[in-house]
Amino acid sequence: MKSLGHKLFYAILFVSVLMVNPPIVFWVNDYCTAHPLTFGWPTMYLWLEFWFLVMIANFVVAAWKLKAWNCRQDNRPIEQVARPEL
Repeated sequence: MKSLGHKLFYAILFVSVLMVNPPIVFWVNDYCTAHPLTFGWPTMYLWLEFWFLVMIANFVVAAWKLKAWNCRQDNRPIEQVARPEL
């Protein structure tokens, strides 16, 4: 069963991907035609960069916090295996 952290990771990822694809981007584009600049930056650029940064931060936090993504749990030594003759 997935932990709350996994569910939260996938929920944030799903919302972030949804926000940078149609039809949401079309709605934001309608706003951008009325307000082309926000804080001196193109509004669409800020919208997309914000959601891409949310995705990146989501992956960084998940890699740092989720136990399933922790590679230190695999402390088994590497065993050499003999290759079969062909």
